[in-house]
Amino acid sequence: MRKQNRNNRICTNEESGKTDFIIDPLLPIGKENAITTQELMRISGCGSSRELRQRIALERERGAIICSGSGRGYWKPKNRQEIQEFIKTMDARAWNTLKAAKGAKKALRTPEGQQSMKGDDENGEPQNVF
Repeated sequence: MRKQNRNNRICTNEESGKTDFIIDPLLPIGKENAITTQELMRISGCGSSRELRQRIALERERGAIICSGSGRGYWKPKNRQEIQEFIKTMDARAWNTLKAAKGAKKALRTPEGQQSMKGDDENGEPQNVF
């Protein structure tokens, strides 16, 4: 039985257990042939870039190797080097995300209402963390 995917107008064959790749088959091979987000949205039937990114994330989770980066768009790797470059880009993004969250996590470890060790604010009042 074919079921309409609520996130995409294209049907998926969920009941059969098959993995239906919708985006992967549309992609050119090689970074030099990358397809833009706008073009991929048009040919895939995705209504927004967010919907396209969600679909790509799902296909990647299911094993598709969909490369992207440097504002070039999307493509299938032509060799191991392109896969390695993609991994390096994704690892750097993940690392930057973790570093960005580090400060927020540190702030949450300070008990609510505890006074800051930085001293008083511009009005001479003790600074509270939150």
